[in-house]
Amino acid sequence: MRQTVPHMSDMTGEQLTMHRLTPPSTRRRASLVLATVLAAVAALLVPAASSTAATAPPPVSNITVTERTAHRIAISYVVPAAYYSPGGGGVVRLTRGYTPAATPSAGYAVPVTGRTARTTLDPGLTPNVAYTLAVWGRANGQYSARRSVTVVTRPDVVTALSGVASVSGPSYSPTGPQVRLTWRNPAGPLKAVRIVRNVGPTTTGGSVVVLSGSAQSYVDTTLPAQVCGAAYRTTGCSTAPVHYWVIPESTTGGFAEHYVRADVVVGSRTISGTVSAGNSGIVALCCQNLGDAEDLPVADASADPGVDGGAFTVHVPPGVYTACTFADAPPQNVWGSCWSTNGGGTKETWWEVGGDPTPTIDLRTATSYTGVRL
Repeated sequence: MRQTVPHMSDMTGEQLTMHRLTPPSTRRRASLVLATVLAAVAALLVPAASSTAATAPPPVSNITVTERTAHRIAISYVVPAAYYSPGGGGVVRLTRGYTPAATPSAGYAVPVTGRTARTTLDPGLTPNVAYTLAVWGRANGQYSARRSVTVVTRPDVVTALSGVASVSGPSYSPTGPQVRLTWRNPAGPLKAVRIVRNVGPTTTGGSVVVLSGSAQSYVDTTLPAQVCGAAYRTTGCSTAPVHYWVIPESTTGGFAEHYVRADVVVGSRTISGTVSAGNSGIVALCCQNLGDAEDLPVADASADPGVDGGAFTVHVPPGVYTACTFADAPPQNVWGSCWSTNGGGTKETWWEVGGDPTPTIDLRTATSYTGVRL
């Protein structure tokens, strides 16, 4: 049987539409291609955002305290390369206490120069107080993680004295042995200068003298008996040092960080020789004509010719002396044999005002005199 195929003009609208439908798989592929093309066009029209703009720089490291006084703090630190980028740098903020500033705008600004920061002196920091410095690096509009250091300012003290400039003496005077100390005070007003003296190498238990803040010298005329007292009557003065510590005090009651120390040997000079008379006593005299009084005996020594040929040695402070013998304790109006370096001999003299020999054994520069023969 012969089948008749409909002519195009004989097809209904429904039949025609069915013949024009695209398969589903083909439609999906077309959608994907279109999406890919649109994404590519969008990428060309809108440039990608910079990845560095939102990246914080690395933090600083190795914070070091380079200055710490009663009123000022300075630090330095190691920085990353981003620190030197355009617009880069550092921010340092100061807070009182141990808690660092929470943000780069909190606390108080500390001037930054390169990779160092230093607080100002106007206003200055409070002495003996803990301060915390927080440090941020800045680059590309971003801040690094915070790093911080806490520093306690020094007490409100003056700087140390510039040393005990000189120790004049010790010497012997009508009032006995004495030591003169001089020094240079630091700049600025002082409340006081404190001196501690001790025969031991410690300030503990020493004698304390407080001078005015303008004082730059002190004469010690009250040396203890351990220096030139009865304990050394047969040998003179002690050859062990007397220790002095000098320290300034600020107007607010703070002291310098350390004492300046001076050690003084009072018996730093010697007079020695021999005596021929049996059981003779040797006395070193200073200070002729002490206003209707006897010469001041500095020291005496017993010298027996039977023992070591009558040799003697006495230790005295720097000064000018006369060495004399006496038979017993030296009362007034007694003849004594005294040594004089003038002519290298001895002479008889009254041991009282008006008849005393002129001291001629000069031990101000020389450290010893050994030629006494009595």
